[in-house]
Amino acid sequence: MSLLERLRLLPDARRRRGARHPFVAVLLVAASAVVAGARSYTAIGLWSTNAPQHALARLGARVVGSLSVRVAPSAATIRRIVGLVCPADWPI
Repeated sequence: MSLLERLRLLPDARRRRGARHPFVAVLLVAASAVVAGARSYTAIGLWSTNAPQHALARLGARVVGSLSVRVAPSAATIRRIVGLVCPADWPI
């Protein structure tokens, strides 16, 4: 089973209203940042902010505007989503 398939099995505990980023996309962005060497939520947020558009597209980041610009989740959003998946004090 691929990582994408496993992540799709996780329940999204967020309320529908206000959820701007796809659940699996946030987790994929976080995982990609960690694979690239990020070791904190701040570093993960920096990686996601600086990720190229083609990478964000492959990871499923949300599209904004008529120019179809991909927007990465913020470090706070990533921290919140990872906290839902791993509620214990899981160190990154």
